[in-house]
Amino acid sequence: MRRTALQSVHGSAHQTGRVNVTPMIDVMMVLIVFYLIVGRLVMERHGEGRLPESRYGRELERSAAPLTLSIVDERTVLVDGLATPIDRLASVLEGRLARDPGVRVELRAGRERPYSMVEPVVSACREAGVRSVELVTERSAGASP
Repeated sequence: MRRTALQSVHGSAHQTGRVNVTPMIDVMMVLIVFYLIVGRLVMERHGEGRLPESRYGRELERSAAPLTLSIVDERTVLVDGLATPIDRLASVLEGRLARDPGVRVELRAGRERPYSMVEPVVSACREAGVRSVELVTERSAGASP
């Protein structure tokens, strides 16, 4: 008799609870959209932004991971995503070249960056012994593939 009273108060003994995941999915979708928008804004402000356009050049080869340099401001360069002061850039590049002598170096600078910000990076690459620096651009609308 005791068992029957408990079952009537709490429902069936075999009833399982249901979890409503719709609010969790809604929150996750909002977070995804938020991070996509914020990531784009941060990239435009601190990273390369929109790259310069060019009608000439070749498509990037993705055979080996390149060493990517992105100009942040007059004093800072991102070396594979890590902020590095411009005055330490040559020593960082020398260390990287010592570990991997054949590494490709790609320089990404937004189209709003003046050459006075690009020249110290190229000079640091030359000082470190980099043989070739590839300037990354976007293909202009009128260019042939």
